[in-house]
Amino acid sequence: MTVRDYFRVMREQWLVIVVAVVLGLAGAAATWFLRPAEYTASLTMYVSAQVGDTPNAAYQGAQLSAQRVTSYTELLRSARVSGEVASRLSLVETPDELAKQITTTSKLDSVLIDVAVTDPSPQRAAQIVNAIGEVFPQIVEEIERPTGPGGVAPVIVRVVEPASVPSAPTSTGLPVTLVLGLLAGVAVGVGAALVRNALDTSIKSPEQLREVSGAPNLGIVAFDAGVPKRPLTVHEDPQSPRAEAFRQLRTNLQFVGIDEPPQAIVVTSAVAGEGKTTTLCNLAIALSSADRHVLLIEADLRRPKASDYLGLDRSVGLTNVLAGKAQLGQVLQPWGGGAFDVLASGPLPPNPSELLASQQMRDLLDALRRDYDSILIDAPPLLPVTDAVAVAPLTDGALVVCRFGATTTVQVTATRDALNAVSARLLGTVLTMVPSGGPRAYAQYNDYYTTDLPRELASPNGLSVTQRSRR
Repeated sequence: MTVRDYFRVMREQWLVIVVAVVLGLAGAAATWFLRPAEYTASLTMYVSAQVGDTPNAAYQGAQLSAQRVTSYTELLRSARVSGEVASRLSLVETPDELAKQITTTSKLDSVLIDVAVTDPSPQRAAQIVNAIGEVFPQIVEEIERPTGPGGVAPVIVRVVEPASVPSAPTSTGLPVTLVLGLLAGVAVGVGAALVRNALDTSIKSPEQLREVSGAPNLGIVAFDAGVPKRPLTVHEDPQSPRAEAFRQLRTNLQFVGIDEPPQAIVVTSAVAGEGKTTTLCNLAIALSSADRHVLLIEADLRRPKASDYLGLDRSVGLTNVLAGKAQLGQVLQPWGGGAFDVLASGPLPPNPSELLASQQMRDLLDALRRDYDSILIDAPPLLPVTDAVAVAPLTDGALVVCRFGATTTVQVTATRDALNAVSARLLGTVLTMVPSGGPRAYAQYNDYYTTDLPRELASPNGLSVTQRSRR
């Protein structure tokens, strides 16, 4: 991942990071308030060797003392020492528990040992560390004294100065505790965000979609909460950035295969809810406004919606023509005062895939190619059913609609492979429902798009575009 990718993840997963930081601060504050204050009392011990007065003996004594210091720092934290102290002071703690309260330090080549005891009570801390100062020299004398009669320990330990009762707690203050909680929350939040991003295989950018599909991304359409009520954006709000996105899709589509531009295009998606029918209808309006003779075929014979969006009757249409029960001219419906024609689905058949893959469908498309510049075919989602795979080889290619943050890389790959399996061309992709604001926004929608199209649109039958007659 690049630095830009990391920043993108942080923007997308900002809520996870904020929650982690809040929990970290709350946990740190609760810990500080619930944990009792701790006090530390300390004293210093001096280790010396009992040797002769000669310079050589003094040097050897200094060496012996320095060697003993390292061992004594460990001995001070042993159960023997803590057990003696606990017994002398009648403490309830076990020797092991008391040993955890004792810390010892010494500097290199020094004969001094610093001993500290931490306890919630300042008086107890001073009592325990002073008791260590009394007990430890006795234990050292017992260990170091030779076993023979009249033996004298070569090393003795003395307390330099007894410990006093500490007046202020040594435990971490609230500000420091909160800072530590903040840092912990940030670390956990960033880690959780990266893990969530790694586990999330949904499409988050046109670059990712292009890489996975192996096809160009022809359009990026912003999310609009009002689409369910007003799906025909190019018609109802032609100056909006979303309408401009569909016109950009129209332009890009016209440059796919300049020598042999696609004429009959099937519009599909991996799964339902990706916005394919909305994309199809707006693309038809955009193409017709560019003085092209357009036909929209509602070939989703399972859950047709295009005719509903366009306000047309679908009781007769494609299935009637394929079954030989109606002529094409009898069922075609103009939309927008003749802006483009629509072939609605007709009665829903029990065998949509077979009907769409039939010779009648092939012959129908061949005939329509002679009359229309662009033929847009609305097909069901490709992965749940085989209808789109059945009709795609009869066209010049497929336009696959993918939803930002919902369509997964696995679904895109499966869609691409399904089209390749029937030798159908994948013309390109359209990324829909891209956030136009907030941390997940795609940069394109931070700009303001304008158009010189007049707002002369009132109803589908009054669309102000150049009227066209059938060839």
